[in-house]
Amino acid sequence: MLSLKRILLIVDGPGVMTHTAPLVTSLLRQGVAVRVALTESARLLVGDYFTTMLSGTPLVRFPDIPEKILDDSDAVLAAPVSEKLAKTLCEDNWQAAWKRVKGPVVIVPAFLPQEDGADIRKTLSSHGGGAVQWLMADGETTDMGSLGLLDVASPARCLEAAMTALTKRDFAGKRVLITAGPTAEDFDPVRFVTNRSTGRMGVALARMAAWRGADVTIVHGPMSWPVPPHGGIHACPVRNAQAMYDAVMACVAEMDLAILCAAVADFTPIEYSNVKIKKQKNTDGVFSLKMKRTPDILDSIGHATGRHPFLVGFAAESDHVQAYAQAKLESKNCDMLCANDVTKPGSGFAVGTNQVTVFKRDGSVVELPQMSKEDVARRILDIALEGMGRRAAN
Repeated sequence: MLSLKRILLIVDGPGVMTHTAPLVTSLLRQGVAVRVALTESARLLVGDYFTTMLSGTPLVRFPDIPEKILDDSDAVLAAPVSEKLAKTLCEDNWQAAWKRVKGPVVIVPAFLPQEDGADIRKTLSSHGGGAVQWLMADGETTDMGSLGLLDVASPARCLEAAMTALTKRDFAGKRVLITAGPTAEDFDPVRFVTNRSTGRMGVALARMAAWRGADVTIVHGPMSWPVPPHGGIHACPVRNAQAMYDAVMACVAEMDLAILCAAVADFTPIEYSNVKIKKQKNTDGVFSLKMKRTPDILDSIGHATGRHPFLVGFAAESDHVQAYAQAKLESKNCDMLCANDVTKPGSGFAVGTNQVTVFKRDGSVVELPQMSKEDVARRILDIALEGMGRRAAN
């Protein structure tokens, strides 16, 4: 987990009814201590005890924010706030207050239907500076019932911005490629061959890298786990192994780090039927599907001529984990290989935890305990960053 971080959340107007509960809850799940400051208009809508029950901390009445709270805050998130308050938070007296905060101030303006969002954006662009960052809606709206559609960044995007502001940017300037999820190998318009991967581990890696400042490209198959709405994550959806291979090979040379976490199919049907394959008589209930090998993405990168990124592979095994992992590390020419035993409870597909052993090129091994996939992702990125530093120094 992250060391304890503290964020000051300033909330204004009707957005308190739609944004505050999911945002505070999500921050608490990430281990962040939240202190909420409500404007008078927000207090009129939800009262004094709403945010106290959510956050477990006493309500602060904006603008009367004690200096100690500012001193203790690692970042400030003003979400959502009106155009007027957004501009106020950029004035000189507030800029002086923000200097007491350890990290940045992220302002999320909300525009009512009768307001001209384009003009407001232009006006706001001339404000700010210093520690102030903006998070605009970019086409997102929230239904406020009789008030209409509120033009404001979603709670999910606010969470991503907050966690990025709270996280050390030790991957800033680095380009990271991650593959995630299963592939689907079609053999007729209805049926396909796939596996149990949800993409959760790969998404966790992409998210943690983006929070740490990386420019992330995630090439993913048909996942059941969503890609976070983070501005530093660029999603490239594909369906089958060949498409994943093509997408990866088209951009991998530009990357500093490549983590191949996807559960790519080893085999794909030789033939594809343009019509649904019907049940056949006189077959004794047996259906045969001829298959061929798919391209090996990890091997292709590891043995490519010229420069290639620091390369991290994954191995999901059911037996002889260490032997298979070490053999794969050497044969694929990886810098690191992360292996797990999918037969262990809490270490396979479609669960929130994982238990990974990291094998390095120098022969050393790091055994990670069972943790959430987000915490596993953090540790893998830590180890990869150390390896990248050693390789750059040689």
